[in-house]
Amino acid sequence: MSKSPHLLDDTRGIVAWLISQIGLLLAAGVLIASIASLTFYSDWQKEAEAKAIASEIATQIETMDLKSGNNLTLCMLPLKNYHYNVTISTEYVTVRREGGTFTDVITAREALLIKPFIRPAAWNLAWNTSEELYDFLCLNYGGGQYAGNDTHPFLFRDKERVKQYLYEELSRTAPVLARQPLLMENVNEPLFLEKTFIYFEKDNGDLEMMGIVIIHQEVPS
Repeated sequence: MSKSPHLLDDTRGIVAWLISQIGLLLAAGVLIASIASLTFYSDWQKEAEAKAIASEIATQIETMDLKSGNNLTLCMLPLKNYHYNVTISTEYVTVRREGGTFTDVITAREALLIKPFIRPAAWNLAWNTSEELYDFLCLNYGGGQYAGNDTHPFLFRDKERVKQYLYEELSRTAPVLARQPLLMENVNEPLFLEKTFIYFEKDNGDLEMMGIVIIHQEVPS
C-alpha cells in the first residue's frame, strides 16, 4: 500500500512532540536549579552560623584588651544541636562543623585584632595563668623579690628585659600555634581569658604598667 504524500508533509505532530520535550527539559531545569539553590542556601546558612560563633569568641578576646584592671573571664562555647570545634591562634578564631552538602566540613574564620598569649594545657609550658606568670618573672627577672604585680612591681630598670622576654615568647609560640592552635571541642570545658598587668616602679615611686591578654585552659590557683 502506498503512503499518502500528505502524511509525509504533515509535521504538526513532530512539532508538538518537540514542544512537549522542550517543556519537560525546562521543567527539569527549573527543578534542578531549585534543588541546587536550596542546597547552596543550606550550606551558606551553616557557614553563617559558624561565622557568628567565631565572631562571638573573637569579640570576647578583644574586649579583654580594653579592661583597665586585672580581669578573669570564663569563655564557654555556645550550645548547638550539632557538633563543631573551635581553634584559636594568635591570628584567628576558626570554627569547623560537619554536615555540609558541597563540602564535608564547613569552615569559618575571624581575624583577631590583638595578639594574645595563648597557653594550651597540653604544651606543659613554664606558665599558663597570670599568677604563674608573676612567679616565673619573679624567679627569672626579679631576683626572687619583684614579681611585677601591683604589690611587688619591677624596678624600672628591668622594664626592657621583661618586655623583650614577652616579645620573644609571643614570637616563639605564634608560628607553632599557626600549625597547632589551641583546640576547644567540648562545650562543658571552659576557656579562661585573663587581662593582667605588669608593673614597673619609677625612681619617684610612680608606677608604669603594661597589659597583656592571656588565654589558657587551666583553672587559676
